[in-house]
Amino acid sequence: MQPTEVAGPFDDQDYLFEAWWPGTRAIASCERGVLRLQVAGLADAEAAFPELATLPSQLAEDATMLDGTLLILDADGRPDADLLRQRLAGLGRPGRPAYVASDLLWAGGQSVRLNAFHVRRAWLETILEPGDRATVGRGYRGDGTLLAEALASLGVDGLSARQLGARYRSGPAGDAWLRAPITPAEPRSRPTLALILRLPLGD
Repeated sequence: MQPTEVAGPFDDQDYLFEAWWPGTRAIASCERGVLRLQVAGLADAEAAFPELATLPSQLAEDATMLDGTLLILDADGRPDADLLRQRLAGLGRPGRPAYVASDLLWAGGQSVRLNAFHVRRAWLETILEPGDRATVGRGYRGDGTLLAEALASLGVDGLSARQLGARYRSGPAGDAWLRAPITPAEPRSRPTLALILRLPLGD
């Protein structure tokens, strides 16, 4: 599923809003304790990100497929695009990989894509135990502009909006998944992943 670009942040109780993570899209398939990563343009993602091999141990169900974002964190826990590019180019293994899951496609060997997003998301939060390598992103229902303001203050430049009642669809997402640009308030140092996940906006 490919997101639709919109002009800017908005408020809507039918959407779940979260940070647009500064990484690369990745599908994580886990079965019998083995991880398989699908990253566009990368033939052997498991070799490039071997630290994520423990991800299946965080899942409460086997034969599971996640949709999310692959990040490389620097020594201070900040997402670093340069370190990620080095990994993707096969230039060693700098930094520390992290995976932020945003959607659930399969669970227990069964496709769940025909379920509404709010069902898939709640299921995802139930079966993926947060850990050092992988976690579920923090989402906020309805308050897109408030979240955008908080993210802008941290230097984050994008907002993801997923329609709670939408099914997963291949190809263009239409209104099911939107990406809104954010203009950072001022140049700032990159925020840590932990800080983004702890934004004190309430639920």
